[in-house]
Amino acid sequence: MRFSKIVLDKQVSRKLSILKSRTGLTPNILCRFGLMLSLKDPTSPDPNLYKQDGQELMRHVLLGDLDTILIALFKQRAYKDKLDLNDEKLMVELFRAHINRGAELLYNRIKDLKNFAKLI
Repeated sequence: MRFSKIVLDKQVSRKLSILKSRTGLTPNILCRFGLMLSLKDPTSPDPNLYKQDGQELMRHVLLGDLDTILIALFKQRAYKDKLDLNDEKLMVELFRAHINRGAELLYNRIKDLKNFAKLI
């Protein structure tokens, strides 16, 4: 899956900023946790719900050393959902939707760093 950056929804970017102030964790780390929450959700996120008018995250910053693992988990979920893994545009849009939805899920569950213990 080829992409160099993900542009988040403006409202999601705002929520990540609030989460950063609550936890001290940067948006890229928060998005990694959020991605895992979104992948765990049995429903598929709708890419049309999220505009590309917010924070821009470069792939190497967003995924870091976990790039291969996180992309593999995403692709496994897409395969389970019976999506066309060869449709690059669909895969990138769905990945972006998972990142956005995951950040929102995280925002609803995390008030401070202590809440992360419940997630792990």
